[in-house]
Amino acid sequence: QLLPIVEYNVADVEDERKEGRVETPFYWMVPRSGGNVVRTIMNQCLRFVEASELGAGSDEEVLLVEEDDGKRFVNVDTSTSSGLERAKTLDLATSGVPDVIISTIFHDVLALFNQENRARAFVVLRHPLERAISKYYSDLVTDPEVAGMTLTQYIREGGARVENNYVTRFLTGQYGGALGMHHLDMAREVLRRKFVVGLASDLPGTVRVFDYMFQWNNRTGDTSGEDADANDEMAKIYSCYDDILGALSDKSPPKVEEGTEGWKLLMAQNWLDLKVYEYAEFLFQKELEKVK
Repeated sequence: QLLPIVEYNVADVEDERKEGRVETPFYWMVPRSGGNVVRTIMNQCLRFVEASELGAGSDEEVLLVEEDDGKRFVNVDTSTSSGLERAKTLDLATSGVPDVIISTIFHDVLALFNQENRARAFVVLRHPLERAISKYYSDLVTDPEVAGMTLTQYIREGGARVENNYVTRFLTGQYGGALGMHHLDMAREVLRRKFVVGLASDLPGTVRVFDYMFQWNNRTGDTSGEDADANDEMAKIYSCYDDILGALSDKSPPKVEEGTEGWKLLMAQNWLDLKVYEYAEFLFQKELEKVK
């Protein structure tokens, strides 16, 4: 059974949109998962107006669309609790102003929506061990308290810095304490019913899935192919996709050797997320089949 705010404020992926409802897409940004590539495509290629952390610092009592460095955004901050409170007061999710709401926060963002005007959720996920190792290397550089630590030392002594089933905890709302099999079941059910899933390991495929599921490049609804201007615009957008995806680095991310102590410790810390990720791979392949 899902938490009520997830059950009622997020549309099921398979549910058709109903006339008269505002169902704003919600992009849950999982850190270190390649999500910025999709965000860049929404900014640069699709020229979406986003509600995100970019609107921090505004105190106007109405929703406004602003632009800075080529990015269009609403004057609200969806990265903090106070920003989300203000966004809710201004009826952000039901306003129709943003094309997409973006945040690393999950459950608190859902409070912006309601049963009539639900979120359409999507996410890019990365293998949890790759995420954990990426965070380790980042912390070595940015956190003096762990500088110079081996991976094993970091996992044993790093405390809350160390990844611990991040995705499972956010999907279930169990941010602290022990996790059990029922949390795994709930996390997988949230992904299955409520999220269009992309994978960092296949960003071109992810963009194809999102484009298809959200009709990004055909928001006019014209499927006849007879509108020459619309066809030209679609071609430009797809070319923009290709430019951004073509610029991705082929460099392999840092890895930890399978079977080492550090690998075993990370596996133990993130075994639920590993199961969730395996299920996400299955869901992604199903979605990809619809596009082919």
